[in-house]
Amino acid sequence: MSRPRPGILFAIVAAAWLTLALTSNASAEGRDSVPGALTAQPNASASPEARKKSHRMVARIWHGRTLTTKADEYEKYLENSGVKKILSTDGNHGVEVLRRTNGDQTDFVVISYWESIEAVKRFAGADYQKAVILPRDAEFLIDVEPEVVHYEVVRAGGK
Repeated sequence: MSRPRPGILFAIVAAAWLTLALTSNASAEGRDSVPGALTAQPNASASPEARKKSHRMVARIWHGRTLTTKADEYEKYLENSGVKKILSTDGNHGVEVLRRTNGDQTDFVVISYWESIEAVKRFAGADYQKAVILPRDAEFLIDVEPEVVHYEVVRAGGK
């Protein structure tokens, strides 16, 4: 299995840095936190109703790579199996699929949104930090990271 390309690593590091920068004032504002909990507080751009809630969201990010010649077929398979399973899991709040072609290889990034780590576990099982491998992934994927990453959602949506 090959290592992730520098562009993917940069995006993940940048997202982590941004998440830390946006949430660094949480303790200064007196927010409670649970060590190891991957949850988010509503931010200042949230509606007044959202700011009143203590509900926190988790983003789960997975990355895999296939040959470009198989990318269209894999995208359909991913939609009909993985995305469908994500969306049908209690506690899921949506999913995005990103696709990037670079020559003969195409990367897919799946970002799913969850109400809590417990909801993530309903989808992924007790070992929720591991990638959920779909039955036909071996037919398509030339590279799949064995672990996923989870982020606090500090802001979501449009303008």
